[in-house]
Amino acid sequence: MDAVIYAGSHRRGGNSDRAAELLAEGVRSAGGQADILFIRDYEIRHCKACGFCDTATDCQGQKRCALGQKDQAWELFEPLFTARAVFFTSPIYFYHLPSMFKTWVDRSQFLWTARRTNEPWTDLPERTAHTVLVAGRPRGEKLFEGARTSLKYFAANFNLKLAEPLVFRGVDTPGDLDAHADFTTRITVLGRQAWSEVAQR
Repeated sequence: MDAVIYAGSHRRGGNSDRAAELLAEGVRSAGGQADILFIRDYEIRHCKACGFCDTATDCQGQKRCALGQKDQAWELFEPLFTARAVFFTSPIYFYHLPSMFKTWVDRSQFLWTARRTNEPWTDLPERTAHTVLVAGRPRGEKLFEGARTSLKYFAANFNLKLAEPLVFRGVDTPGDLDAHADFTTRITVLGRQAWSEVAQR
């Protein structure tokens, strides 16, 4: 896979969905292929904190999690192992990621454990992840910090370094993003530049 874009909103057709489309346009304009995955379309069970991933010693991937073959979390994880460019888009809910997105993040605990014990299958290439965050709230000094911090350490599980997020305030109802030409341009440029950098390596 060239580029994967994860759209984290519960709402179909909202501003973070639009941001995902703009990123894809940017990647494609630079000659890459981009797939958008909408997290809301997948069944993701909550981490049970059961400790199974701490004790599994001879399993890989989805088999390392007790829920690995019972939902679609692993299906969403797989592109993160191979994609050359990774993007996340999300709205901000109560200063953080939407609940479905955060549930999926929590399910990556198995990989943190596997990396801690240096299992060979976790030796992934170093790459960069890019993020677009949109918030209806027009102010708030730490409005994006919760989402940014969670995504930083989630991405690290896949040897992805999170670049400084592109953030937009006062973007709430569908269409708000498109009402600002400078916003949409910045997102498209991010997709184009991110892929151009990858393609030159």
